[in-house]
Amino acid sequence: MDEDEIFDKLSKFGLSPYEIKVYKTLLLNGPQTSTAIVSTAGVPQPRVYDLFNNLISKGLIEVSPGKKKIYRAIPADVALDRIISEMSSYKDKISKFVEDNTHNIKKYNPYLWYMDNENLIREQMKNMISNASTEIILSLRLALLKYLDKYIIEAADRGVSVLITVFPDSDRYDIGELIEKAIIKRRPGISPEILIKDRGEAIVYVDNINIKMGYAIDFQEEEMIHIINYYYYNIIWKPSIYISKFQIKDNWVFNTSWISCDAINMYLNNEYKLEGRVIGDTQKGKVDLKGTIKGTDIIPGYKNSFLIESDDKVFTVGGRLTRIEDIRMDKLYLTAEKIK
Repeated sequence: MDEDEIFDKLSKFGLSPYEIKVYKTLLLNGPQTSTAIVSTAGVPQPRVYDLFNNLISKGLIEVSPGKKKIYRAIPADVALDRIISEMSSYKDKISKFVEDNTHNIKKYNPYLWYMDNENLIREQMKNMISNASTEIILSLRLALLKYLDKYIIEAADRGVSVLITVFPDSDRYDIGELIEKAIIKRRPGISPEILIKDRGEAIVYVDNINIKMGYAIDFQEEEMIHIINYYYYNIIWKPSIYISKFQIKDNWVFNTSWISCDAINMYLNNEYKLEGRVIGDTQKGKVDLKGTIKGTDIIPGYKNSFLIESDDKVFTVGGRLTRIEDIRMDKLYLTAEKIK
């Protein structure tokens, strides 16, 4: 590193180019008068006293008392160590201030993963189905339906609740085994293919005809999954026709309130008694309660809630982003018994 490079780095300590020239001159040539400094450093005479005052305030030079002023440099190790010490102390102070004044701010980076490879998309969907623990919501065209059906059946066999919307092209494929394992509807027309797993991850697969390619986005962010789930329910699920409905089995497990409400209404309309276990959150903290399901409270576009009676109290239960119900549901275990 040459001489200029060494001294130019003083700019990192807040020195201007002219201040660097004056300080360098005094370090290399010893104490000097202002006239000598102007001549040696090559700085403008009208600015020299401003430069001296700035360097004195920064603790880099000092001036002798008396009428004839002599200026000398503070040794670099002493002057720069003091600046470094002051900056380190300032760093600690500002870090503590930021920490003390932002502790209530939630820091969150939403997770999004873009995929434009067909094999990668279907493998990611397969892995999500294979790793599901509670609930799978799907809308699938024929190609993906044929590829994923065995993994969907395996998920249903291990107790995962499965809802599928198929499209008109599924008429060319035997879905008989799926009908026995899942709740299935057929939509009259095509829409995006969607997979929502355990209300904690979602894939939206779009076939963009304008650019003649398909791509998918994998979401693991609660608000985005809520929007996707809302879109699925209103645009895909509601306009579709049942092929197979909720069947009687020992226990349905749901993460999603609108699915819970659909199941509850179907059972109650067919004279079943329903018992439920709700795991979720209240304003006072976590809750895990058992009780009798009394009915639903649904306002389209606003809420999908159900009522559970436990210990002579009736609680309203809603979905993950519940704001008006008593309980925000994480899971519902639902058991049906035919009324004799």
